Amino acid sequence: MTIHIDAIRCTGCNYCTISCPNDAISLTIEKKAFPTIQAGSCTECGDCLYICPNNVFSDPERELPNLEIEDHYDIIIVGAGIGGLLTAAGLAKHGKKVLVLEQLSFIGGKYTHLDHEGYAISTAAWTCPGPNSRIGKLSQLLGADVDWVTIHDIESRGDHWVALPDGTRFHSLDEAQETLVGGNRGMAQVYKWISDMYNPGATYPDDMTAREYIELFFPGNEDYIKYVETIITYCFASQTVDNFSAMETKKAIIDSIEQMSVWGTAIGGTAALVKAIGEVVLQNGGKIATCTKVDKILISEGKANGVTLEAGRRIDADIIIHNAGLNRLIQLVGPNNLPDDYTESLKSAIPARVAALILGSKEPLLGKDHSLLHAMDWERTLNCYAPTFFDPQLAPENRHALDVFWVMEPPYNLKDELEIVSNQLRKIFPDFDEQVEIQVPMFFSGMWTAEMAHRIGQSGNERLDSKSPIDNLYLVGYDCNGYGMAGDIIPHGVYQTLHLILKDKKFTPEIQNSALRIQRRMKSFVFNILSFVKSISS
Repeated sequence: MTIHIDAIRCTGCNYCTISCPNDAISLTIEKKAFPTIQAGSCTECGDCLYICPNNVFSDPERELPNLEIEDHYDIIIVGAGIGGLLTAAGLAKHGKKVLVLEQLSFIGGKYTHLDHEGYAISTAAWTCPGPNSRIGKLSQLLGADVDWVTIHDIESRGDHWVALPDGTRFHSLDEAQETLVGGNRGMAQVYKWISDMYNPGATYPDDMTAREYIELFFPGNEDYIKYVETIITYCFASQTVDNFSAMETKKAIIDSIEQMSVWGTAIGGTAALVKAIGEVVLQNGGKIATCTKVDKILISEGKANGVTLEAGRRIDADIIIHNAGLNRLIQLVGPNNLPDDYTESLKSAIPARVAALILGSKEPLLGKDHSLLHAMDWERTLNCYAPTFFDPQLAPENRHALDVFWVMEPPYNLKDELEIVSNQLRKIFPDFDEQVEIQVPMFFSGMWTAEMAHRIGQSGNERLDSKSPIDNLYLVGYDCNGYGMAGDIIPHGVYQTLHLILKDKKFTPEIQNSALRIQRRMKSFVFNILSFVKSISS
C-alpha cells in the first residue's frame, strides 16, 4: 500500500469513512481521532486523497490529474465553498473568464452533504434557512435553478421543541418564551426588545456582550438569558452569551425573524443548492477544477497575479479571490507579503470547536410536527435539526434523519464528548436505542471549521474586509465582514467583492441599503406599538 496517513492532522470530521467506496477506512475515537486503512479492503482508488480537508492521506507516488485548464484567466478563485461559488457565478454571468480551484473532490466545502447508506450527511452546515435567506436571495439573483420547500408547503409549522433536563418540554419557541418571561407583561418587554433590535439607530459598544444586552431588558432573568443563548448564540454562532457581542445578537435575531417566516430548505438539501450555483458558473463559461491543490498565490510588486499548483504549474490571472480560510491565506500568500499587524490578527482568531452526531432512525425522533429541538441547560447545549422534515429524500425510504450539533468544552476529549451527548440524547428520547439505526459522529476544529468565530473583536465589521491588503487579492467566506445566522453571513462578503470588482448596483452591500434602514425603522415602530398593546392587556 502506498497511501500514507498523517494521523496528527486528523480532526475527526469523518469524511473519509463515510465516503470510502469499499468501507476500507475506519475512525478510532479516543481523546483524538485516528483513521486507519484496512489493507485487505483498500483498492487504492485514491478517493481518500481528495476527500480529507486536512490532507491526512497522501500518496507521493501517484500521478497528479492532468488538468484541462488554460494558462490565463480574468479571475481565479481558490476554494469552491459556497462563498467561492456564489462569487464565481456572479462574475461569470458578467462575462468574466473565471477559474475555480478546489482541493477536494466535491464542491461546496462545509456547505454541502455526502451520501452515506442513503443518508445525506452534512459536511458542517445544517441547511440554508430557506428562500428568504441571503443565500437563497443571492442564488435567485444569480439565476440558480433551486426548488424550495417551506413551512407554507407542508401541513405543519415545523415548530421547535425546547427540552429541559427536568423533563419539561415546550412545544414551540412561543410557548417557551412566554413562559420564561412571565406571560403578557413579559412579552410586552420582548416586543420592546425586538423594537430596539430593528432600530438601526440603537447601537452598542463593540465590547458589550449579549448577556449585558439582554439584561438591559430582562434584568436578573437567568432562565431567559439561557434560552437566548441556546437558540441564538449557540445555535447560530457556536458561542455563549458572554463572548457574543450585543450588536451581533441584534442582527442575528432580526435575521431569524425575517427568514424563519419562510423557514424551509432546498429540495435535495445543501448539495442541490451548491450544484445549482455551480451550474450557473459552468453555463456562463466558468471552469471548476476539483482535486486541484493550490501551492501558492503569486505576488509581484504588491499585486496578486496568479497561482502555482501542487504539481508546479503556474496559472496567471488579473484578480485572485481567496475562499480557503485564514490559515491557508497565510500559507498561500506568505507572511512576508502581508502587513505584520494583519498577519497577527489572522493568527489570533479563535476557532470554534464544534461536533455533530448524524442519526438515522426508523421514526422521526422529533415527531411529525417539529423540525428542530433545542436542549437547554444540559451539560451540553444541543441544537438538533431534522432535514427529512422538509425533504424525505434526504434519507432512505421510510427512514428519518436528525443532525445534532453542539459546542465542545475543554479539554476537548472526543470520546468523552460523544459519551456525554449520547447520554443526553437517551434521556431526551427514551426510545433512542430502539429507533436509531446509524450514528455518524463528526468533529470540527482548527482549519476545517469557522476559523474566525464570532468573538468580541472578531465579528461583524471587525471581521476581515473583502479587499485584502494586497492589490488584486479579495477574500470571501465565513471569515469576512458580515453578521447573521451562521453560514448566511457569507453573502455579505460576496456582495462586497462583486460590487468592488463589477461596480454593479445590484450587488450593493446591505450596509449601504438606505431603503432597508427605513424599512427596519418602520418595523421597530410596529413592535413598539405591539409592546404597548401587550402591556395594557396584561
